[in-house]
Amino acid sequence: MADLLGIGKSGLFASKKALEVTGHNLSNVNTEGYSRQKVIQSTAIPISTGGFIQGTGVKVDGINRVNDEFLDKRLNAAVSSNKFFDARSEHLDQIEGIFNEVDTEGLNQILNKFFNSFRELANQPENETIRSVVRDNASLAVKDFRRIRETLDLQAGNIDRKIGTTVSDINQILSHVADLNGKIANIEAQQGESGDLRDQRDISLKNLSEHFKIHTYTDEKGRYVITAQGIGTLVTGLHIQELAVVSKNKANSSNNMNGSVEVVLKDRPSQSITDKFQGGTLASVIKVRNEDLKKLQEDMDGIAFQFTSSVNSIHRQGFVNRPISAGPDGSPIKMDAKGLTTGLDFFTQPLDKEGAAGLIDLSDAVKSDLSNISAALSPNAPGDNRVAIAISKLQHERIAGDESVTLEEKYLQTIGSIGLETGKARLDAEQSNGLLAQANSIRERLSGVSIDEETANMVRFQHAYEASAKMMQAADEMFKTVLELKR
Repeated sequence: MADLLGIGKSGLFASKKALEVTGHNLSNVNTEGYSRQKVIQSTAIPISTGGFIQGTGVKVDGINRVNDEFLDKRLNAAVSSNKFFDARSEHLDQIEGIFNEVDTEGLNQILNKFFNSFRELANQPENETIRSVVRDNASLAVKDFRRIRETLDLQAGNIDRKIGTTVSDINQILSHVADLNGKIANIEAQQGESGDLRDQRDISLKNLSEHFKIHTYTDEKGRYVITAQGIGTLVTGLHIQELAVVSKNKANSSNNMNGSVEVVLKDRPSQSITDKFQGGTLASVIKVRNEDLKKLQEDMDGIAFQFTSSVNSIHRQGFVNRPISAGPDGSPIKMDAKGLTTGLDFFTQPLDKEGAAGLIDLSDAVKSDLSNISAALSPNAPGDNRVAIAISKLQHERIAGDESVTLEEKYLQTIGSIGLETGKARLDAEQSNGLLAQANSIRERLSGVSIDEETANMVRFQHAYEASAKMMQAADEMFKTVLELKR
C-alpha cells in the first residue's frame, strides 16, 4: 500500500510541476526573448521485491529551456548587420538632405548665377547695379559653401555625441551580463533552475549585438566569455573590460576634426580602437563620420578652394572701376586714396584646401566698395570687359579634381556619390530586415511559446494529476479495507 501511495505521490508531484511550467510558459507568451521551458521526467529507480523488479513511480530530473545556441548566434549576427545598415541609411539620408536642391536653390544653381552675373557685367562693365548683383550672388555662394560645411561639421558632432551615449549603454550591458553570469553560476551550483536568467542574458547579448558584432563562448572553466574581433575580450565571468571615449586634437583624430571623439579601452586610454568595431550602430556611425562625411568635407573644401583661387587669380590682373592716375614713370599707380587699384582679391584667399569651405568670404575691398570689382584688364578703359569675361568662362573650364573636371561636374560628382551610397544603404537595410525577420522566425519556431500547444499540455497534465490523485485515493481505500479486516 505504501509503495502505491508513493507512486501516486510521485505522479502528483510530476504533474504539478509540469502544470507550473506550462503556466509559466503561457504567462510569458508575449515576453521578448523568452524561451519556453519543459519538465524532464524519468522513471524512478525500481526496486527488487520477491524476485520481481517493481517500479517506484516517476521523478523530475529538471526543467529544460528549449534553446539553440547556434540560432541565438545567428540571430545576433543578423541584428548586428541590420542595425549597421539601418543606422547607415538613416545618417546618409540626413546628409543627402544637406545637398537637396528640389525645394530650394542649391550650390550648383547659385554658382551658375554667380558666373552669369559676371557675363552680365561683361555686357555692361560700367553698370553699378550689375556690380551689386555680382556681389550679392557672390555672397550667396559664400553663404551656401559655409552652410554645407557647417552642417557637415554639425553632423560629425552629432555622431560624436551618439558615440559617447552608445559607449555608456555598452558598458551598462557588459556589467549586466557579468552580473547575470554570477547569478546563473550560483543558482546552477545549488542545482537550481536558471532558464529565466539565461533568457535575460541572451536578451542582453542581443542588445549588445545592436552596437557591434560579438562572439560568445564558454571557456574550460565554464565561464561565459564575450569577445569583439579586433578589440579583445570584454566579459569573462564576473570581470568586464569597459570602454571609454576621449576627445582628440585634430592631428590625432580619425576624421581630421579637432575635438573628435575616439573610442578606447578604459584601461588603455592611449590606444584608439575606433576603427576596429564591426557591424552594429557603432561601426556604422563611425564609418559615416570617418569616411562619408570626411570625404564630403574634403570635396567641398577642394571645390571652394579651387573656386576662390581661380576667381582671385584672374581678378588680381584687372583694375578697379574708377579713374586711376599715372605715376612719374607714366604707368598707372597701384594705390590711390581708396586703396589698391589692381592686384585685388575678390575672395579672401584660404592658405590651403583644408577648411576652405568654412572659411570662404568676400574680400574686404569688395565688401566695402563696388568699384573694387574688376571687369577691365586695363586702367581707365571704359567698356573693357576682359576680366569679367575670363571669370565667367571659369564655369566651363576644367579647374577642379586635378584639373580634370569643371567645378559644376565636381560638385555633381560629389552629391551623386552620396546619393549612390544612400541608395545602396537603403537596399542593404531592406535586405538585412528580411534576414533578421527570417532569423527571428526560425528562433521563434523552436523556442517560442505556442498557446495551442501549451493549452493542450495543460489539459494533459491536469488529467495526469487527477489520475494520480485517484490512484492515491484507491490506495487509501484499500488500506482502510485491510485495517477493517483486523477488527
